[in-house]
Amino acid sequence: MGGLMVGGAVGGTVGALVASSDDEVRAAERERAQQQFTEAGGAADEGEAVARLGTHRVVWNTAVSSPIACISFDDGPTPEYTPRILEALAAAGVTATFNVMGYNAVQHPDLLREVVAAGHEIGNHTWTHKDLTTLTAAQTRDELIRCRDEVSALVDVPFTSFRPPRGEITGYALRVAAELGYDTYIWSVTRGPGDSGSVTHIGDYMGQTVVAGDVLGLHDGIGQGTFDPDASFAKALADRRELEVQALPSALQQIADRGITLMSANRLLALSDPEPIGGQPAVPGN
Repeated sequence: MGGLMVGGAVGGTVGALVASSDDEVRAAERERAQQQFTEAGGAADEGEAVARLGTHRVVWNTAVSSPIACISFDDGPTPEYTPRILEALAAAGVTATFNVMGYNAVQHPDLLREVVAAGHEIGNHTWTHKDLTTLTAAQTRDELIRCRDEVSALVDVPFTSFRPPRGEITGYALRVAAELGYDTYIWSVTRGPGDSGSVTHIGDYMGQTVVAGDVLGLHDGIGQGTFDPDASFAKALADRRELEVQALPSALQQIADRGITLMSANRLLALSDPEPIGGQPAVPGN
């Protein structure tokens, strides 16, 4: 019995120590999670201010009554891709949205001006193409605001929309976009399977896949690869972009041959049918 009593006493002490340690760990984890939540929501720096930001949309594709769709390009402008894309669009009579990476715009202001002079829309694609899901609220705000400010110093044309790098988005990024008056565009169609090395296959995929209401997302830059162009991932991106650009004229022709008119993002949205309010799931294939 004595052994049982001692064992009980020792076990109780150890149990109390473990419980105390667990409580501390849980408390620390709760505090860390709360801090992360607060920062992600912007409350740490912004306070719990009223945010009457109106209605702004997140768009993958739209419902339309006519054969129209959007074409867009991300990450530029760059001398490697943007001039050839502008040439292909001009030959096809197509107006697009160029989602501008602010850093590249500052590096190539004349190309940015060419995009605007050709009548294309420009969208905010952040300053340096960072993954917004890894940033604090302050960093997120800086990526969007700096892009807007630097680009507006170069061209007297406002951004019409926002596209998050790689389509990765947070609630706080949507808030900043709303503050700036942007709808947010993702995409419904891309260049197709990433492992395709055939210009013909890529052109055919885009040309035959785009349907009315789609948002076609392409590129005229290599995003983060801009800052480390000799890295393997950057070289792989450059190879992919080159194939996209070479395939573009064929894709544009095939889409036109199917009776679909390509246009900029905000133009598509302006001509789209009103969406039903709430509770309407996406329809596969539409």
